[in-house]
Amino acid sequence: MVKIQKTSELAKLSIAALLIGNSIVAAQEVPAESTPVAEPVVTAPAQVAVVEPAPVAKPAESLSTSVAGTKISLYGRLELNAAREDGITKGLWSADAPKNANKDAQGRTTLSVARTRLGLNLEGPSKEDEPALKGKFEADFAGAGGKDTEFNNFNGSSGFRIRQSWGSVNFKDIGLTLLFGQTDDVITPLDPPSVNPSSLNGAGNLGNRRPQIRVTEVVGPVELAVALTHDRLIDSDVEKAVPPSSPALQGRLGVKLPATWAGEKANLAAGVGGLYGKNEAANVDDKDRAPRSPKTYSINADLSAPLIDILTLTGEFFMGQNLSRYGDGSLGQKLLAPARTGVKSVGWWGALAAKLPASFSVATGAGAESLDKDDRLAGKIESNMFIFGNVAYNFTSAAKLTFEYLNLGTNYADAITQDANGNDMKVKSDAGHLNRFELNFRYDFK
Repeated sequence: MVKIQKTSELAKLSIAALLIGNSIVAAQEVPAESTPVAEPVVTAPAQVAVVEPAPVAKPAESLSTSVAGTKISLYGRLELNAAREDGITKGLWSADAPKNANKDAQGRTTLSVARTRLGLNLEGPSKEDEPALKGKFEADFAGAGGKDTEFNNFNGSSGFRIRQSWGSVNFKDIGLTLLFGQTDDVITPLDPPSVNPSSLNGAGNLGNRRPQIRVTEVVGPVELAVALTHDRLIDSDVEKAVPPSSPALQGRLGVKLPATWAGEKANLAAGVGGLYGKNEAANVDDKDRAPRSPKTYSINADLSAPLIDILTLTGEFFMGQNLSRYGDGSLGQKLLAPARTGVKSVGWWGALAAKLPASFSVATGAGAESLDKDDRLAGKIESNMFIFGNVAYNFTSAAKLTFEYLNLGTNYADAITQDANGNDMKVKSDAGHLNRFELNFRYDFK
């Protein structure tokens, strides 16, 4: 039994040896033209190339720096206003049209860089648990340098002027903001989409700026703002500035709601407001001739409504009394002497602005202001009206060229003269008309 197992094992070994031998012989008999089997080559591990993502383009950095924790950002614009008028208005920035407009005058051409603007935005310093601090300083070169400024304006500017200078403290947790300094009036938050440098004061727009102390409270979509403002009284008899005894009071209640039909960031905004001033002189020596009464007041309303994603309607309305120091309201007329009765007026403006393809935009609008019939002076302005339209081309997001046409119309109350017998006689006054063609270039930086 043992012998049989040994024989079997020897047989298996013999068969294995025979197979190995045949494999060696077969390998030696491979024809010369046959391609030999390449032996594996041991190499270093391949280096895998890591493809880094393309750098994300960073937004253009603003011109800013930080001083003692306060971020200060520079902004502004370079601007040229080139205008051709077929008549003469009161000044470079005035919106009214005197009698000789388009009648006795040859017209004029003006080029000015006075609206070139420089400004600083300030923010901080403040910690997370502290109120947020902000501020603004803004100036241009359209300030009045004297009575002959318009005629001596050889270099295209009228003098350095501070437009805004204010600081604010915002208590974010309760929605309260305190502002101290000079900025826009509370009662006129909007500007017409016109390039006319006067913002069309004296023809429906009371927009102006003045020193003030303002308190603003925001609760959801509702905003309430109240401000004490410098009133700058004017004695109508001698055109002398008279220090006021007390500040004026301005207020506005506004609401801002999402206008989802016009885009994610569009808002519908509306507000009502008012103004009150005492018209009382501070100096005892001025009280006999300085304006004392009646009071200055106005009732105001404003609206900004996106109609569709490319079209927006804006406008304002006011009615009030003795508003000559508020954007040439009351058609720039002071208290009526000698009785010093009030000068009441009503004004409005409305405009449509649209964004078009190919970097174009257009705007058109109209506005007017008229005096109450009982407050009109013989031969003086009784109403103004303007109509404008413009088209703008944006070279880039920072530079644009605008061409605007503006038509101004001014009506005058009948003049009074005396006949041969010394009796008063009314003489109809001619209306004034003015066509203004303006080319405006703006290069904004921030």
